[in-house]
Amino acid sequence: MRLAAAALGLVLLVAGALYGLGGPSLTMVNTGLHIEYPWARGLALLAASLGTALWAWALPRRWMRGIAAAATLVSAVAALGRFAYHLDAGPAGIEDRDLMGSTRVTWKDVRRVDAGPALILVWGPGDAQVRVGTAGFGPEQRAILERTISRRVREAQATPSGAAVTPGGPGPQRQ
Repeated sequence: MRLAAAALGLVLLVAGALYGLGGPSLTMVNTGLHIEYPWARGLALLAASLGTALWAWALPRRWMRGIAAAATLVSAVAALGRFAYHLDAGPAGIEDRDLMGSTRVTWKDVRRVDAGPALILVWGPGDAQVRVGTAGFGPEQRAILERTISRRVREAQATPSGAAVTPGGPGPQRQ
C-alpha cells in the first residue's frame, strides 16, 4: 500500500510541477493588458502538493517524512501564489497583486524601468516597485509587455498635468 502511494505521489509531484511551473497568460484588452496564471497551473501545483503528501505518508523514516511535509507546504504555497497572482497595466497605471498584497504605480509616477532577462521592474516614488517576472514569456509576449509599459510611461510624461492617468487615484499603495 505504501509503495503504491509513493509511486502515485511521485507521478503527481512530477506531472503537477512540470505543468504548474509554466508561465502566465498575457491577455490584451482595449485599454491595456492583463497577466495572470491559468487556474490549471494552480490546480497542477495542488496536485503536486498532494503528491508530496502521499510521499510523506509512504516514507519509512521520520526525518524523511518531515522533509516531504515541508515540500508539501512549499508546493501548497506555490499553488496559492498561482491563484493569487494578477497584474494589470491599464490607462491609470500598473498594478501587481500576489500573496503579499498589491502594489500600484501610476504611469505619471514611474521613475525608471529596469529590464533584465527574466524580470521587468517598474519603479515608482520611493521604494515602490512593480515586479513583472517574464521567465515564462515567449519573445512576442515580452515585446508586447515592454511596448505597453513604454507607451504608457511616454504618454503620461508627455501630458503636462498627468490628466490621462489620474483616474487611478494616488501613487503607489501596498495593502
